Amino acid sequence: MRLVWVVAIASLVGVASAAPADPFPGSVYPPPVASRGGALGACPNPAGLERFDPTTIKLAVRIAGGYDRTSLAVDLRNSDRAWWPQVRHMWRSGTPGQGVDSQVVEGSQSGPNIAFAVIVGYACGSTLLAKSLTVAVGPRYRHGCDACVSSLFFVDRRGRALIYYLY
Repeated sequence: MRLVWVVAIASLVGVASAAPADPFPGSVYPPPVASRGGALGACPNPAGLERFDPTTIKLAVRIAGGYDRTSLAVDLRNSDRAWWPQVRHMWRSGTPGQGVDSQVVEGSQSGPNIAFAVIVGYACGSTLLAKSLTVAVGPRYRHGCDACVSSLFFVDRRGRALIYYLY
């Protein structure tokens, strides 16, 4: 009888350890912090933020090039928790955004000189701004339409490029 219990307990332990890992660990996706107001409803938590390096810049550019093209799950995984309400709103229809096939990445810029820096600085402070990267995405053939370009704002948290704002 004792052997049966040991086998049963060992089986249960094995099942428990086979549970899937958390797809959104708190070390990469901590809760957002309050915004001071303005365009950003919440700000990325400063925990674990790093300055961008060439590897995470390439990752951010790749993510920006595919944003709003694949699925809600992919966009949540590539976004900071501060941006999740907007991602969920964007995917409420369950289909990719309109016209994304013609979008191309136009470039990236880091630090306080990024486009629309005043928006992020006002809402979330200069420390976040100093660790941010923007990636510009626009139509392949925009014919002089500067207003057609979107800026995706990223943070690097523990080597993961995460979107936290889109302008």
